Amino acid sequence: MPQKKVNQKLKANLSLMLNIHFLYIIALVIQLIAFDAGNLIEPIVVFRRWILLVSSLVVIIFLWFISRKSNVSQAILRRVIIALIVVDVSIASFYVYTQRGMASKAVFLYIVPLLVAACMQRKIALFSASVLCVAAYLIAAIGYFKLNFNEGYKIELYGEAGFYSAMLLLIALALWILVRPQKNT
Repeated sequence: MPQKKVNQKLKANLSLMLNIHFLYIIALVIQLIAFDAGNLIEPIVVFRRWILLVSSLVVIIFLWFISRKSNVSQAILRRVIIALIVVDVSIASFYVYTQRGMASKAVFLYIVPLLVAACMQRKIALFSASVLCVAAYLIAAIGYFKLNFNEGYKIELYGEAGFYSAMLLLIALALWILVRPQKNT
């Protein structure tokens, strides 16, 4: 009986997060349309973002359908959450890379997979997601810097990368404090 309650809570959390993701994709599409209308980004980047957003939407819809099944197991729900985290990290990493790496404001998008991981109410899930976010951010920021070395200083790269990596880990810690299961006293 307790297993069913945990399953229902996890299912409800996941359902809410998937619904929020539809709004998240809409917000990214609106931003993309505005930036394209103002010629703020190159046409090839616009095209690649459209591919990313449409592909992400297809995956999110697929995950939504899986999560809506009435007899879905807790293990499947956890796999759906992991897949959603991977989608979110991919979106954030792509945006960081295409917005000039360490100069990107899109580092904020790494909070989305941390929020999704918090739905599981498991420390290992939340901190694994935060390490994945940090690794993906470092790859995107350092990769951009190495390919476009005249756009910043190495010390600036390490300062920004270190600071944002630490902030992502601290946000994960704060989320864990908020969502960890409480023992009845």
